[in-house]
Amino acid sequence: MERITPSTTSGGKIEEFMLLEQSGRKKIINGITNNARSLMIIFILFVVVVVMTTDIRFVTLSDLKDLGLEFFLLLFCSYAMYIYCADGGSNLGYATEGYKNAVERFTELKKEILDRSLYPKLYDFCAYYIAEELKKTRMQYLIIASVTYEEYLEKYSKLTRREVKESKCLTKIQKKSIIRANRVRQIRFTPEMITTPQGRHFFSRFSLSTTPRARRNFSFGAKFVKMSFLSVGMSLIALEVILEPSWSVFAEVCMKLATVVINGFDGHKMGFCNIAIDTVNYTEQQSDLMQQAIQYIESNNSKT
Repeated sequence: MERITPSTTSGGKIEEFMLLEQSGRKKIINGITNNARSLMIIFILFVVVVVMTTDIRFVTLSDLKDLGLEFFLLLFCSYAMYIYCADGGSNLGYATEGYKNAVERFTELKKEILDRSLYPKLYDFCAYYIAEELKKTRMQYLIIASVTYEEYLEKYSKLTRREVKESKCLTKIQKKSIIRANRVRQIRFTPEMITTPQGRHFFSRFSLSTTPRARRNFSFGAKFVKMSFLSVGMSLIALEVILEPSWSVFAEVCMKLATVVINGFDGHKMGFCNIAIDTVNYTEQQSDLMQQAIQYIESNNSKT
């Protein structure tokens, strides 16, 4: 019978305590996230009721000089809320089982490639994959015109747009399909793109060219532009009282506060989806390609 040492017992208690703490923290975050929609609906309805009792107007040209500070304050607070909540959403995404399983599979396949010294042979797989992807993409256009890929390579792949249009033996549909096929260029695909987490690539038709980090940066940039215009609009709005003097200021504050609060929820959602969806899908695609590469290398080795 195995004897349990005091250190083992204390270590188990510490680990159990940490798991309980993480579980409790996750329940609190999930509770806030689940109730956020209901709270926002109540908040929006309340603001609508307040606004209905006030007279909305836009500031005059003479007041524009006083809007600079308010505009930059709204923009800073909204963007800071977006970024801060995005980090919270990302941390929640890292804790999901989908992310952990995707990273575990990626790590195992990469380790297998390195342990078996298969990395140099990945270049052959990449060349094969590039050629097959180019053929598949071009065939999407050629199949409509009943042109085989072999016929296309032999007769039309090196023709210019003008030469294709002046051809007498092609129908209108065939000319259009061949011109579109000629526009397709091969993708850039290297071993680093499937063995480096998240890569460092940009937008193209190849799924691994759009990294989760690129999507995140694009979301940050797009959100900054949207919030700039929204902050201008919110800064221009002023409310004049109809019933009570206190309602005017209160309604104006609520309307402008709503932009900051909503951006916080948007940031949390973006951060979570960037990890739990974009990063997981990207990592799974990398793992699938590494699996295909291993099978390709093994099949070629068996032939030789």
